[in-house]
Amino acid sequence: MEFTILGLTSLRIGVIRHHLGARKQRALLALLLLHAKRSVPVETMIGILWPDHDPDRHRGNLQSLVSRIRRVLGNAGVDFALSNEGDAYRLDLDLRLVDYHRFLKMADSGRAEAAAGNHPEAKRVLTEAIGLWRGRPLADLPGEWAAKRRDFMEENDLLHAYHALFQTGIHLREYAEVLRELRPLLDRHPYDDALAGLWMTALDGLGDRHAAIAFYSQFRRRLTGEFGTDPSTELDRLHQRLLTKYTVDPGPTSRPAPDTRTYRFPREVSAFAGRSAQLDRLDSFLAASHAPQGMPLVTLHGMPGVGKTELAVHWAHRRRADFPDGMVLLDMGGHGGGEPVTPDNAISLLLGRLGIPPHRIPAEPDRRAAVLGRVLADRRTLLVLDNVRDAGQVRPLLDSTSAAFMLLTSRDRLRSLAIRDGAHTVAVPELTTDESLDLLRSTIKDERSPRDDAGLLELARLCGGLPLALKITGRHVADRPRETPGQLADQLKAHRDLLFRHEDDESISLRSVFSWSYQALSTDTARVFRTLGLLPGTRLGSEAVAALTGLTSTVATKHLDALAHVNLLDHDVVDRYRMHDLLHDYAATCAAETDPDEERNVAVERLLTWYAVTCSAVSRQLSPQSPPVPELPDVGVSPLSFASDQAAMEWCAQERANLVAATKLASANGFHDQAWRIPAGVQEVFERSGYHDDLLASHEWALESAHAVGDVEARLGTLNNLGVMYLNVQRLDDALRHLRQGLDLARSWGHEEGEAVCLHNVGRAHFGRGEIDVALEYYRQALAINKRLGGGEGEAFGHHGIGLAHLSLGNLAEAKANFAEALRLRVEINHVRGQGTTLTALAELHHDNGELDEALDYCRRALDAHRESGDRKETCHALAVLARIEFDLGDFRGAYERASHAAELAHELNDVHTQARSLHLLGHIDIASGRTRHAVIRWQQALSLYTSIDAPERLAVQEHLEALHYDGLA
Repeated sequence: MEFTILGLTSLRIGVIRHHLGARKQRALLALLLLHAKRSVPVETMIGILWPDHDPDRHRGNLQSLVSRIRRVLGNAGVDFALSNEGDAYRLDLDLRLVDYHRFLKMADSGRAEAAAGNHPEAKRVLTEAIGLWRGRPLADLPGEWAAKRRDFMEENDLLHAYHALFQTGIHLREYAEVLRELRPLLDRHPYDDALAGLWMTALDGLGDRHAAIAFYSQFRRRLTGEFGTDPSTELDRLHQRLLTKYTVDPGPTSRPAPDTRTYRFPREVSAFAGRSAQLDRLDSFLAASHAPQGMPLVTLHGMPGVGKTELAVHWAHRRRADFPDGMVLLDMGGHGGGEPVTPDNAISLLLGRLGIPPHRIPAEPDRRAAVLGRVLADRRTLLVLDNVRDAGQVRPLLDSTSAAFMLLTSRDRLRSLAIRDGAHTVAVPELTTDESLDLLRSTIKDERSPRDDAGLLELARLCGGLPLALKITGRHVADRPRETPGQLADQLKAHRDLLFRHEDDESISLRSVFSWSYQALSTDTARVFRTLGLLPGTRLGSEAVAALTGLTSTVATKHLDALAHVNLLDHDVVDRYRMHDLLHDYAATCAAETDPDEERNVAVERLLTWYAVTCSAVSRQLSPQSPPVPELPDVGVSPLSFASDQAAMEWCAQERANLVAATKLASANGFHDQAWRIPAGVQEVFERSGYHDDLLASHEWALESAHAVGDVEARLGTLNNLGVMYLNVQRLDDALRHLRQGLDLARSWGHEEGEAVCLHNVGRAHFGRGEIDVALEYYRQALAINKRLGGGEGEAFGHHGIGLAHLSLGNLAEAKANFAEALRLRVEINHVRGQGTTLTALAELHHDNGELDEALDYCRRALDAHRESGDRKETCHALAVLARIEFDLGDFRGAYERASHAAELAHELNDVHTQARSLHLLGHIDIASGRTRHAVIRWQQALSLYTSIDAPERLAVQEHLEALHYDGLA
């Protein structure tokens, strides 16, 4: 039995295709199958099936279609449940019956096989997965939403699977086959750097290096001509290797370059004038960066709206050739509606924008800083930290970013950075009269400006030399071709005198221009502009604005584009916008003066509710087996849905600052039900991404709100979450304080499930402190409760934790018995990922006990489970264990292959301990094979890694190196 949505919607049982009804019915079924095991709001389904129609008109039609689908599936003998959940429908069936969900599972499995070095199996699985695509996905679904979803599925899910397949083909040296299959994809995706790199590698593999070099030149011209950007750093380095025919193995000290394709530097400023003196100074600092003292630290300071960010972006684009390894801009949020970015979060954000995947970003701040330092070392990179509040916000970053050219913008002069840290300061003043005229003319872009110099001069004077005011004014003039600049200058002066005749303030020029442009907006667009002032941040997407205003996303986008047209808003990355914080403040003032308090409160509540329910959708996507965040009643808004974990992660990355600010806004303004749900929903994704400061701050506000509403479950869950977060960053005392509070609360309210969770995590905290006996007692208490409640997953966690504790104490028989019970439970509840973890622990136990054949069997079974679940971190751990087993069995070749794979994967995952242990073992293999010099290099690297995490194994490695030195071999 198979449902198809990768093409026309169909159901095949054996060789028989079942009729699924008319196209609208098939479209609804495809939508439910796409979101199988997840609720789909009625409003969402109606909006997709009957776009641009009143939703209430089609509720009856939708119910009729649902009844027909139930009848069709029931007659076909499908094991399913199609249930009504509030104002939503949910289709429950085996995901393996749906081709798209089976494809996702197989693609993950194929990538795991490739990561484990099993390329023939990876090729087989990936080929079979891609073969499930029989046409354009969701072919029966109409409209714009379906078109966007189809594009996403093809350009992300399918294309990424092809990337993995072709990489596997290259490992198998099947270059001709790769080229044959790659050609049509390159035609459809002519600007894809990854496909271009695979094409060049395959050509070189066939011995046609010159064709690969020629292709690079064509690709670079095409990319530059279309987008004005250069190929990625990775592609540039491949080109350089081909030019020099670089074939020497760089050895175990090599590291991958950051892939800056994941982050696009802001586009070049459309209209720019003047600043020659400031540009010359920046050029002089760049020239000096080639001197022995290294890269400089430069600050641009000036009043709001004076154009500091535009100057930084303009200079960066002029000098991008001097930064071949990437340019990154990070808004530090020093001024504006949101929370300033903390130094630790800034490091996580910089690592992400430099192409480091979330799973490679450590939880511990010191290790995060060390990773950033290693990524930037020996590379020429530009880091622009925009909108810095004060020196204290950036000083903790300076050591880890010393290898990069650092350019800061701030309203503050940052004098202490100049005094203590040697920063070069550059003042950014208002534009001169001539520069202001140039900027006005370049913005207006018509033939009127040269004929009315007096009018333009008056407009420039009224704008006070501020680029933000000049651009808004220039757009105002350009949109009114029947009026001369002089007439418009008279209007602006009259408007200014009317509003600000009694004020004497440097910001009058800006506010008068803002008001003049605002008054010219249509009624509906002006309302949208005012509501933007209610947003918690200044970077926004159309979906959030739609929730805030009560409009559809399509209509909201039209108004946002209209605001961008008159420079009251700027386009940011794709489908997103950014608003200057002064305009954000002005919009908030307009809203307070114009709109009733009740109307504004309703809009804010609608936005916060949308954030809360969308965060819950993120949680369901990433952790479908975990208890869901309790739903809000009668939400009245439709959350976003996510087709993959990656889509959910990307949305959270874009909305990170807004989610933190929204939590604070909700807690401070009495929207407590939303305040604790927002961080609860995104806890896992923020953990994966390393935003620990954001999580801690959000959960502290959430805890206040949970207390305010008296919701015991909310307080308990938030206290446990806070404890786990402190565990992750090794703040064990803070972790124990919150977990014990949660434990007391659970006991006082008789919440046994919460009590068991808190007990287990208290045990983890004591285990982390090395207090194994204490941890063991807490694990036992948690296990007893879970046994009484019949929670299979909780019981399995308990037995596994007890097994680890006994293993640490040397009680191998007790450890073995508990691991065996944990494995039995995880098999019973089909928790494949957990099975793999316990199988690996059993392999280690038998290895330590000298039972090598049993250890080998458990380890191979563990790898099978990890490949099925796609757990790369546990795959890495199991490979390292397997390498040690094979070494002790005398299989040096097998041990070398496994340890090499483990070291490479551990480096990618930033698993320092596993990487060090693998290098340690590789050194022993080198000694056994007579490669003493290689062993010295491996052990020196292992020693450095062990020392960085204060691991006791460093003492053994020191002894190895000292012994070789004593024998004259080192």
